[in-house]
Amino acid sequence: MAVFAAKAGFLTLAAVATVAFGVVGRARAELLARVPAAREMAVCGDMLFVGTKGSSVYAVPLSGGRARRVASGFSAPNGVACARDRLFVASRDSVTAFDIGRGGALSGRRDIRRDLPNSGAHSFRYIAVGPDSRLYVSFGSPCNICLPRGLQGTIVSMNQDGSGLRRVAWGVRNSVGFDWRGGTMFFTDNGADRMGDDIPPDELNALRPGGFYGFPYFGGQIRLKGFEQAPPPARQIAPVFNFQAHVAALGIHFFRSLGGDALVAQHGSWDRSVPVGYQVVRLRFRGGRPVSATTFLRDVGRPVDVKEAPDGSVLVSDDAGGAIYIFRR
Repeated sequence: MAVFAAKAGFLTLAAVATVAFGVVGRARAELLARVPAAREMAVCGDMLFVGTKGSSVYAVPLSGGRARRVASGFSAPNGVACARDRLFVASRDSVTAFDIGRGGALSGRRDIRRDLPNSGAHSFRYIAVGPDSRLYVSFGSPCNICLPRGLQGTIVSMNQDGSGLRRVAWGVRNSVGFDWRGGTMFFTDNGADRMGDDIPPDELNALRPGGFYGFPYFGGQIRLKGFEQAPPPARQIAPVFNFQAHVAALGIHFFRSLGGDALVAQHGSWDRSVPVGYQVVRLRFRGGRPVSATTFLRDVGRPVDVKEAPDGSVLVSDDAGGAIYIFRR
């Protein structure tokens, strides 16, 4: 994929970014780096680490420069997160820790958790460090609509050495994005397929530790195919916001530069007669709750994750185009 197919595309994207930031003047849109199959990102000081759906993790200088492969030999190391001088990588079957050295060099590789649950087609793990300094990791459900087993369909937390694992959410179909606002974790969840163009919705949920979020009995608050009459095992915690069905809401991040509003990467539909998603939306909050979602950026391929650079710029990963974009004021 070209950075921009034509000059007109660049001007359109720059104009959208300018309006979205609400500033006078022209916003700059740039390709920061090429990263094959780029997925979750972690801002660690002046370095950006990027997970992938391949076998490698990359480091990109935020000041500009080529992406460098800094670790390999994984099975889909989608998730990356940093805490001080350590990087954590969540792949299909393990959570791995590294020490971060100068220039983003990694050393001291060690698996802190192995034998993660088999999540089938939903095996891209998301990982983040919470306000409590614990690691949070998502485990997708292994199906479109079916009954998960064990830790499938959950979000868990653990100490940074891998000990003390706790289930913090269950009944989750496939969460590939979460972040904290005011001490509350908000997480996206992808709705089920093959129920039509407009149901069920993609979800945004607020974490209540130990809570049940409805899957496979509910998508949003709609009964899912095959489980219409089945009694759920616990009372569902309903979503706090519904996105359009099939947009594939993935990474979410709350931005200081946007007054505490969130940006959400919508990876885009495949199971819909008219495609939707393929954009980044701004999720506005009022009184601590989400109230609306509006287009923030288009023409960024299939966005996976969003993060804020130290200067307030917006970073977006695109796994289809193998790119990291940066949007500056």
